[in-house]
Amino acid sequence: METAELRYNWADSDVYETFIGRWSEHLASPFLSRANVARGDRVLDVACGTGVLSKALAEAGAHVIGVDASEGYLEGARRRRSHPNIAYEHGDVRKLRFDANSFDAAVSTLALDVIPEIEQVVSEMKRVTRPGGVVASAVTQFLGGMPAFDLVINTGAVLETDFARLRSMRAGRQLFWPDGQATLWRKIGLVDVTEIPIVVDCEYASFADYWATFTDGPGSTTSTLMALSDDARGSIEQHVRAGYLVGLPDGPRSFPMMFRMVRGLVPA
Repeated sequence: METAELRYNWADSDVYETFIGRWSEHLASPFLSRANVARGDRVLDVACGTGVLSKALAEAGAHVIGVDASEGYLEGARRRRSHPNIAYEHGDVRKLRFDANSFDAAVSTLALDVIPEIEQVVSEMKRVTRPGGVVASAVTQFLGGMPAFDLVINTGAVLETDFARLRSMRAGRQLFWPDGQATLWRKIGLVDVTEIPIVVDCEYASFADYWATFTDGPGSTTSTLMALSDDARGSIEQHVRAGYLVGLPDGPRSFPMMFRMVRGLVPA
């Protein structure tokens, strides 16, 4: 069985919140300050998930349509983050239903790194954005930007070949290295392209809280971990616990998380 694939649980919004919510709320504010979306702008939030960015945009005065392929996530968005300025809808972000030049901006956070057809999605974001409008995204920096995940993945890679394969796959995704998104933005014809790092804190109340994000999460780290035998998983947990505690009592820990944000304009 090939376990080193990007595989996600697209159905459960509560799992998504536990896994992604720790940092998505912190990311929204610095992302918006750099995206330069104006009050009154019509904005498309691509792969909006449970609506963190959509809600932040709406509270800043934008009129937002949030599109996602997961009905479960959209239900969670409507339940947690409804707003008069937001319309959430189900759709395929690889082939958006909107006419060309429909939006002042198209944005996405924590999504393009889990969609295989990235170039197709970004091309659609460009198509539906008016000339002079903003196309922006933020994704996790897989290489060296995720210490909380690296502790588990690097430990697993020493002990299990499936984790070694997962680590190699992640490290090889050069789109999520510095300037990877910027290169794509220029390739599809966006201009005035800039890419910057954004660092936020990822906080855990205890080792149990930390470990649960990997045993109960929606992503490929969880699918790889949970496919192991109980003994193999227990061995990884023992070593990861030691790395989390670093000889100190159990309790809260904070890990930096680095994202790469890219912003470009549709040619006028």
